[in-house]
Amino acid sequence: MARAATRVAAKSKPPSQLPPALMAELERRRAGLARHMARAVVAVVHWDDSTGVPPQREAIAKACEAGLDLFLATAREARPATPEELRRVAQLGILQARSSQSVEPILAAYRIAARVAWEEILRAWRGHPEATPEAIMLTANYVFAALDQVAAEVTKTYLHAREQHMQRGTRARARLFHALISDNFDSELELQKQALALNMPIAAGGYVAVVSKLVIGNRDGARGGEALAEVAGSLETPRGVIHHVTDPTTLVTLWPAESAKDGEGARQFVTQLHKEAVERSGAARARVRAGVGGYHPGLRGISRSYLEAQQAIEAGRKLRPEAVSHGHDEVIPHLVLAQNPRLAERFVAHSLGPLLDPKTRGREQLLETLEAYLDHGSVKDAAAALNLHRHTVLYRLDKLRDVLGPEFDSPASRLRLHLALDLRRLI
Repeated sequence: MARAATRVAAKSKPPSQLPPALMAELERRRAGLARHMARAVVAVVHWDDSTGVPPQREAIAKACEAGLDLFLATAREARPATPEELRRVAQLGILQARSSQSVEPILAAYRIAARVAWEEILRAWRGHPEATPEAIMLTANYVFAALDQVAAEVTKTYLHAREQHMQRGTRARARLFHALISDNFDSELELQKQALALNMPIAAGGYVAVVSKLVIGNRDGARGGEALAEVAGSLETPRGVIHHVTDPTTLVTLWPAESAKDGEGARQFVTQLHKEAVERSGAARARVRAGVGGYHPGLRGISRSYLEAQQAIEAGRKLRPEAVSHGHDEVIPHLVLAQNPRLAERFVAHSLGPLLDPKTRGREQLLETLEAYLDHGSVKDAAAALNLHRHTVLYRLDKLRDVLGPEFDSPASRLRLHLALDLRRLI
């Protein structure tokens, strides 16, 4: 028990103080020592300026002074650092977080500053009568304890500031994106300034909008938009491409374009996105469904392209559910007629006629065969798609001629029938 009490007393014993004469010598040299530390940090540390402006020399000098003051205060009074003192030395980490740079240069800077301070302390004490080995060891303990505290506090405040900065940046990017797709901005110049401040370059020529969803089975993936954003971020894309998850199931991509022909690049992007999503999904066998809008010049044209992409993916889902990419230009005839439901119903009834009558014998089989034949263009391919013998398909085509009339085989009639079958799915 006595030994245990002795150990507890030893642990609770307050830390030793440095000799006052040595502390006075260090405080006298404080200003010069702080300048020397700052010069060493500026000269040795590699500050990455790829994502922002490195800290100014004045900020580095203040950080060195704060770190030195922390050491002097704790060593003079033989006490741990206070929260306020730690906050002062962590300011450089906060500045680094707000400029979207790594915390590593900050930690390297403090390590270098501590080494310089230690060397200067030894130089200042050389030949001093009170610079005993015990005092030097005690000083080393204070120096390295202060460095540990600084590193921990800098990392903590950096991570907190980084999270807040990213959240603010994410909200600002979201506001900018929604302004683009809704045409809710006063001037393109002001929008360009906002984008520049967010390090989010905007192509002045315009964009083609792409709306993408991750399909699992027959349903949109609940978190498909976020999964696709991760996949899209891994693909090689031109400068100015903007991705944004508008809701958990939907990824919207703005593809920079100078003319309508650049829409082909957006389609190729969808193909890559689909291929990568299929590979990553594994056994889930997920796939991509996307709508591609048209090109309309300038930033004001983005909202129109976005609306077209939404219309294209919705129409494509009904018309060609197994297809990956649906272009707005391809579904314009269907959309034009579908906007007037009564007119569309009249067109479908006129074109398909008796095939819509429940009393027509084998009606569903005939409709299925007609659709396969028009989609594939040949009896052989239609039979393969339906998993039927070609003679069965030929027999049904003869029945269709009887029902629809002899003009069934004319190109104009086939075009009209194909459109009527598509409209039947939309209305």
